[in-house]
Amino acid sequence: MGLALLLAAALSGEFPAERMYRVADLAPGIFAFVSPETSGPVPSGNVAAIVGDDGVLVVDSGRFPTLAKRMIAEIRKRTDKPVRFLVHTHWHLDHMVGDGEFANAFPQMRFLSTDFTRRKMAEKQAPYLAGIEKIDNGALQFLEERVRTRTGLDGSPASEPLLAYLKSQIEDVRLERSELPGAAVVTPDLTFSSALTVHLGKREVRILFLGKGNTAGDTVVQVPDAKVVATGDLLVAPVPYGYGCHPEEWIETLKKLMTIDAAAIVPGHGPVMRDWEYAKKVSGLLEAVRSQVRQAASEGATLPEVRKHVNLSSWRKAFAGDDVNRGFAFDDFFARSAIDRAWQEARGSMAEE
Repeated sequence: MGLALLLAAALSGEFPAERMYRVADLAPGIFAFVSPETSGPVPSGNVAAIVGDDGVLVVDSGRFPTLAKRMIAEIRKRTDKPVRFLVHTHWHLDHMVGDGEFANAFPQMRFLSTDFTRRKMAEKQAPYLAGIEKIDNGALQFLEERVRTRTGLDGSPASEPLLAYLKSQIEDVRLERSELPGAAVVTPDLTFSSALTVHLGKREVRILFLGKGNTAGDTVVQVPDAKVVATGDLLVAPVPYGYGCHPEEWIETLKKLMTIDAAAIVPGHGPVMRDWEYAKKVSGLLEAVRSQVRQAASEGATLPEVRKHVNLSSWRKAFAGDDVNRGFAFDDFFARSAIDRAWQEARGSMAEE
């Protein structure tokens, strides 16, 4: 079942809201709301809750206000401690639209992020959310036209699997159009540059910027006593996400990330991980992108030539397997962006996200 149909069924009472996310217990007082997989343009990020002696710290808030309300209810069911902090791992929409619900439920809570993330939330996401109906209408017109004309992005005839993929995207965008109007960005009131420690009574939570990766402001949240780490979109499974990324620096950031002693890892999307094997796989993919792009650039290739030169077919297979939608997602949401961004890095002219 697609994301749109899942949420529609949850809201109608067809089945419990828990089907929209799975609550995963990671350690005493630490749990995550793990979102279902989607290969479309309207994902919702994972959310984590860390309970201490005198309060709760939440990592991200997801894409849908309706589900944020239900997460708040689950947190209250598990503890009488208030949510004192909400940390943003980065500025992308699918990790922050539930902010308003948390702010309403816990008026004294503080929102934290890197300086970069705060700026991008204010500059890009505030106006984006304000105009979400117009934006989604435009996206729907584009997708519906592709389905009507049965064409791919390059104008070639679309296969039946691609048409089914596009139709599922249409339903997801319609869902977003029904859920997000009226939601607003809650700009963080606390920022940090490299590291910040929050004390929830005896429980220590480390908030870290290890370097650029998926964005220029990626934040990692570590709970040392429980060996739990939330990575944001430095790790996205089953297929990584590359829009606006920094491939070369991402490799170095992952090296630092993998030095952290972790028994439970909450990625930005995907199931809870128990080791760094997936991070190693992502690092290998990024290294393949970097090396192929640099080789082509050194030979004087233009960007269109580089796009044709880079061959990620084995990596596409490694991440997507035989799943058609995962393959489309690899192409649409990682490969195209990552190749272009690696080209910018190779030329020393990185555009801001």
